[in-house]
Amino acid sequence: MKSLAAFLTGIVLLACLALPVSALESSVLTICDKNLSIDIGPSYEIVSSNVDASSSGMISNDFFINDTAQTGSAFVSILTIFDEILTKMNPDALSELFLIGGVEAAKENGDTEIGKWMAADSRGRNVSVTTMSSGDEDAQMPHGVYNISIWNLDSTTYALLVSSFDEDNTTQIIKTLTVS
Repeated sequence: MKSLAAFLTGIVLLACLALPVSALESSVLTICDKNLSIDIGPSYEIVSSNVDASSSGMISNDFFINDTAQTGSAFVSILTIFDEILTKMNPDALSELFLIGGVEAAKENGDTEIGKWMAADSRGRNVSVTTMSSGDEDAQMPHGVYNISIWNLDSTTYALLVSSFDEDNTTQIIKTLTVS
């Protein structure tokens, strides 16, 4: 009887060890270097760059672009979204939502919307651009006029552009900006 009990105990222990055990799984966020490319001419320069990982659910890499030949500047922010809910949204719809939020925030600061137009991105897709007027005028924003646009570069990466360059130069930034 003792040997049968020992035998059954051994069988039960072996059976427990042989049962499939599920692996622990979790999502992880990895950061890697990518190349930002914008084809806008030799007089343009990136004057500053900053990475901001303080926002919950996204990381931004911000750049300021100046033109040494004329007045104006552009702010470019490459946003990487890793928020579980935002990554499930349609990238085009999320781009539009971000643009509406940016325009409304500018309006709350006293700026006015003075126009809308479209430009094609590096993939030939239409990008909405909203032209705003600010009461503030300085060397970086001639006549207080600037353009805001945001578009998706892939399913989790977005480009935000706030440009006081003219429409042609703003269009060229949108058309040639790539991250690879």
